[in-house]
Amino acid sequence: MGNKTDPLNLFLSDARSRAQTQDIDMLVFGNEATDLDSVVSAIGLAWVLGNGTNPCSALPLIPTKRDDFRLKTESRWVLSQTGIDIKNLFFIDDIQPLETLISRVRGFALVDHNRPANGFLKYEEKIKFIMDHHEDLKLYPYALGRIEPVGSCATLVGEDLIKESKDPAKKIPQSLAALLLGAILIDTVNLDPKAGRVTPRDQSVAKHLTSIAGLDTDTFYQGIRAAKSDIREMDTRDLLRRDCKTFQFNKVSCTVASVPLDLERWMIRDMNLATGIESYAKEVQADILMTMNTQRMPEFSRGISVFCKSPVLFTTISAMLAFNLDLEIITPPQGFACGDVHFFRQGNLSLSRKKLEPILDQYFSKMEHPY
Repeated sequence: MGNKTDPLNLFLSDARSRAQTQDIDMLVFGNEATDLDSVVSAIGLAWVLGNGTNPCSALPLIPTKRDDFRLKTESRWVLSQTGIDIKNLFFIDDIQPLETLISRVRGFALVDHNRPANGFLKYEEKIKFIMDHHEDLKLYPYALGRIEPVGSCATLVGEDLIKESKDPAKKIPQSLAALLLGAILIDTVNLDPKAGRVTPRDQSVAKHLTSIAGLDTDTFYQGIRAAKSDIREMDTRDLLRRDCKTFQFNKVSCTVASVPLDLERWMIRDMNLATGIESYAKEVQADILMTMNTQRMPEFSRGISVFCKSPVLFTTISAMLAFNLDLEIITPPQGFACGDVHFFRQGNLSLSRKKLEPILDQYFSKMEHPY
């Protein structure tokens, strides 16, 4: 149970309660992967909008089903450590149909992404605010906010919080400081310059939030990382959807799942992995389904699996992927059927899903007929 007297818990409970019947000025939500940065940035920005200089009614939305939030192990752990009650969060299936809620929403605020997922694309005229740290796709130049290259979106939210907190009446809650700090730590690999993700702005905000949260950052980071890697109870379908994003490139639907499990170990763990990948691609209607796999021990490594709806499409992208990711074919274990799925070790360890997205976007944008 969370701390019922915590100001952030009270804010979330109130926002959730009002959402049932009242109009909402700003619906704040992160990307469909619902990772820690998206979850806490949505909560943090909703707090800023609801308690800032020009307060408005803001509802942080978690864009996944309530039951599926069990897959977001790092978010659940950080929320529990900071005393935030998950019951106070608002999930995408808490009001059905979703259109009922959106009909009472005046505007959208996107965090940790700047292109809405397919489910929200038909409402894009409602996008009024964007706060993100990914490449600016320049789709909504009229939107307020900012898109800037920092390690974590939570850093941008933290900067606004710190600015507002100069007013003694707008003190940053300890729980909110800890939430945002957790996202910054995990996104920047514990502020490690060698990882190539941290910026001076991340360091500055993390330092300020640490003083409020009163946490040991090393211990906190290790706890989040352990929770993020806890996939013991997850089957292949769970692993595919636990951290999954779908992109629309030209007319090609591309779903990319981030999986914290060595690809070769996964192939041994599930000898029907290829069938599972093909089935999930059909379930989400993906023309391309990729898994981008990581392993941190004993040393950091990456792997990638690629399924394409047609052999022509794989032929179209295979050379481009091989060049950018420096791919080496994985020999499957004895008895393993690859089907139409291709498995590779990734030599370019710096190329993450975040960095692959604009490469794919640019590649497909130049093609008149992708396949």
